[in-house]
Amino acid sequence: MIGRNSFGIPDRMGRLQKLDKHTFGDNFSVPVHKSIVITNFLQYPSPRFIAGDIHRIADLECVIAVDKSDDSSVEILIHLNESNEIKRLRARYFLGMFNGTGKKLISWEGEKEANTDEFLFLKPWTVPQPDKSFTFKFGLHVSAIMRTDNIWKFNFYDAIFNAENDSKMIVFKEKDNQKVRLYTHQKLMMFHSSRLPISCQNVIVPASVSMNMLEKCLQIAHGVQVHCSFEDFKKIPPIAKLLGLKNVINYCERRRIEYLNQVKITDKVFNSTFMWDRRHFLVGNVLMS
Repeated sequence: MIGRNSFGIPDRMGRLQKLDKHTFGDNFSVPVHKSIVITNFLQYPSPRFIAGDIHRIADLECVIAVDKSDDSSVEILIHLNESNEIKRLRARYFLGMFNGTGKKLISWEGEKEANTDEFLFLKPWTVPQPDKSFTFKFGLHVSAIMRTDNIWKFNFYDAIFNAENDSKMIVFKEKDNQKVRLYTHQKLMMFHSSRLPISCQNVIVPASVSMNMLEKCLQIAHGVQVHCSFEDFKKIPPIAKLLGLKNVINYCERRRIEYLNQVKITDKVFNSTFMWDRRHFLVGNVLMS
């Protein structure tokens, strides 16, 4: 019988030698979050939507709008409102106009970076038949953000389209509140992990694991140099070990060595080096003491 750790992941799993044939990145669709039917453009006011319900990033507010210029032309826009915490972001978007029969009149889809308090997207459009109804569809997925620390971080909190049923995604769900979730690309996780089985799609996060620490662990696994406290670098390695993320363990080990001038060697620190196989950390302590 195969033993499993607290994530439900087999304790013994050989490192994957081949990545599956799925690709990631460009072939992920942007979800259509809303569809607004404009039945009479000539009498319809300029629709503006606060898009806060299509992402779960604190301190970020987006406005998606169809601004009427006159009775036959509009400006279609995505504006990022000013933020005290976020300086810049990268996002994929979809904006489209469809006639009454569902035929696409025009659409825009792309990926772009923009500062907050700026336009992510702004395009003029001439309405072909102002007296006819049409539907405005839009979607937005923020893939990365830069906060005031000037470090780019991945956005793991928002799902890419159909992530729940997509075999190319892994969804981490908090055990006691499964509305709290983190979404990652399966192929990237498989590349770094020595334990995640190829069929892994949904992972229940045990109550003993902090979702905040898990998010930091995933950021480090994806190459982000996250600002962490000394205590964080003690909490992250056990999570990384459960997920088979050896690179994360090594990174935390190096960062803890950098903190050595701020801490003293204690029996607890000494024993933890053996518990989590941080032999290099122990050597660093001895050499620098």
